[in-house]
Amino acid sequence: MGSVCRSSGVLTASAIVSSDRALLTSIHATEVGGAAATIKVFDGTDNTGKEVARITLSANQTIEFDMHNVICSSGIYFEETSGAVAVSVEFA
Repeated sequence: MGSVCRSSGVLTASAIVSSDRALLTSIHATEVGGAAATIKVFDGTDNTGKEVARITLSANQTIEFDMHNVICSSGIYFEETSGAVAVSVEFA
C-alpha cells in the first residue's frame, strides 16, 4: 500500500486542521470570491506558530501546493488571510 494521509475536508474559514504532530503533505486551494486571496498555514494551533506556507491566489485560480511531508510538530493551523477561498489540507 502506498502513502496515505488525512484531509481537513474543504475549509472556507480559518481553522485548526490538527492539534497533534503531523506531516503536512499538500494544500489544495481555490479562490472563490472573484478577487485575489491569501492563505497561510502554520506549525501550531493558531497563527502565532511558525508559518510554513503562504499562498496568494488570483481571481478564480486553483492550485495544488506539494509540501513534501513537512513536519509540523505543534499541529497545523489554516488561516484565510484575505479574500475568499475553499481549501483542503492533506496531512499524515
